[in-house]
Amino acid sequence: MPRVSTSDDTLETALHTLEAYLRGKRLKMTDQRRTMVRAALSQDGHFTAEELHRALTVGGEAVSMATVYRGLAVLEESDLLEGHDFADGTRRYERAIDREHHDHMVCVDCRAVIEFTNERIEALQQEVVEEHGFTMNDHSLTLFVECKEWRAAGACERRTAREERRRTSGIS
Repeated sequence: MPRVSTSDDTLETALHTLEAYLRGKRLKMTDQRRTMVRAALSQDGHFTAEELHRALTVGGEAVSMATVYRGLAVLEESDLLEGHDFADGTRRYERAIDREHHDHMVCVDCRAVIEFTNERIEALQQEVVEEHGFTMNDHSLTLFVECKEWRAAGACERRTAREERRRTSGIS
């Protein structure tokens, strides 16, 4: 999985956020948790627990899948990561700090996840919330779409590229 550059300020903010969250839960900040934060925030786009586990083990960390799952839950609860269920049985994560709001399109054919923003959709969601007498504190929008390329040819560049990334990373 490609890695992205995480600024020192973003990483320090994330570590302080996690430490405060853990203190509130009477848990300790460990070296393994620090490593998990660094690895998770360096992932590009959406990633799975398996992909993060692979990145950690390739990086020389001796960590079990159970530890990765527990760590991801803590990072999500502390608002450092956002988790998504895109109706395929696999939870995907992305950084929740130092990024702009966006929505998702998920292809039901090739399983590509496309991020997008649309100011008209954002305004319409706010309008609907207000019409019903509410105040929005958070939201997510996921559109499930069909791939014209997959439907026409039975193949798709996005799916081929995703399968190749999974194959070369050792993830089935």
